[in-house]
Amino acid sequence: MAQGYQELVKELSNYRIEVSKLRDELNLIDREKELWFKKKDEKSKQIRVLIQKIKDSKSKRDALTSEVKQLKPKRDSINKTASPKSAELEKLKKEKESIKSSVRESPSSIKREMEKLEFKIETEAISFKKEQELMKKIKELRKLYDSASDIEYANKKIRESAESIRKMRSESNQVHRSIQEKAGQSQLMHEEILKTSAEIDKLKKEEQEAFSKFSELKKKFTEANYQLKEKLKSMNEVKNALDKMSSDKKEKKKREIELFLKSNEEEVNQKLKRGEKLTTEDLLVFQSLKEK
Repeated sequence: MAQGYQELVKELSNYRIEVSKLRDELNLIDREKELWFKKKDEKSKQIRVLIQKIKDSKSKRDALTSEVKQLKPKRDSINKTASPKSAELEKLKKEKESIKSSVRESPSSIKREMEKLEFKIETEAISFKKEQELMKKIKELRKLYDSASDIEYANKKIRESAESIRKMRSESNQVHRSIQEKAGQSQLMHEEILKTSAEIDKLKKEEQEAFSKFSELKKKFTEANYQLKEKLKSMNEVKNALDKMSSDKKEKKKREIELFLKSNEEEVNQKLKRGEKLTTEDLLVFQSLKEK
C-alpha cells in the first residue's frame, strides 16, 4: 500500500505541474484572444464612422448634382433668349450704318439750319425762284433730319439692346460659373466617396483578419480549457484516492491502538493495584485510559 501511495503522490505532483502549465497557457491564449477581439471591434467602429461619412458625402453630392441639373436649363434659356437679341442688335447696327453714310450732321444742327432757312423765307424779300430753291433745300434738310433722328433712335435702341444682352450674358456667365463650381464640388465629393470606399474595403479586410485570429484563438482556448478540466478531473481523482488512503491508514492505526489499549488495559490496572512501577508503554496506556 505504501508503494501505491507514493506512486499516487508522484502522479498528483505531475498533474499539478501540468495543470499549472495549462493555466498559464490558457491565460496567455485568453489575453491574445481578447487583444484580437478588441482590434476587430476597433475596425468595426472605424468602418461604421466611414460608412456614415459616405452617406453624408452622397447626400451632399446628390444635392449639388440636383442643383446643377436645375441651373443648366436656366443658363440655356438665358442664352436662347440672348441669341435673337444679338442678331437684332447686329441688324440695328447695319441699319444705322446704312443711314449714317448719308448723314454727316446731328439732328439739332440740321434743325437749326432748317429754322434759319424758314426764317429767311418768312422775313426777307426774296424772289420766287430763290424761295423755291430754299424750299427745296429745306425739304432735303427735313429728309436728312428724319434720317439723323432715325440714327439717334437707332443709337438708343442699340444701347438698350446692348445693355440687355450684357445683363443676360452676365447672368448667364454667373449661372455657368455656379454650375462649374457646384459640378466641381460634386466631383470632389464623388472622389472622396471612392477614397473612403477604398478605406472601408481595407478596414473590412483587416477586420476579417482580426476576427479570424480571434476565432482561431477562441478555438484554442476552448481546447485548452477542456484539457485543463480533464486534467483537474484526473488530479482530483488521484487526490481523492490519496485522501481515502490517508483516511484508511489513520482509521487502521486508530483501531490498532484501541486494540492494543484494550489488550493492555487489564495488565496496567493490575500493576497499579500491586503498586508496581509502570513502563513507558504502560504510561501511554494509562494516559489514554484517563482521557476516556
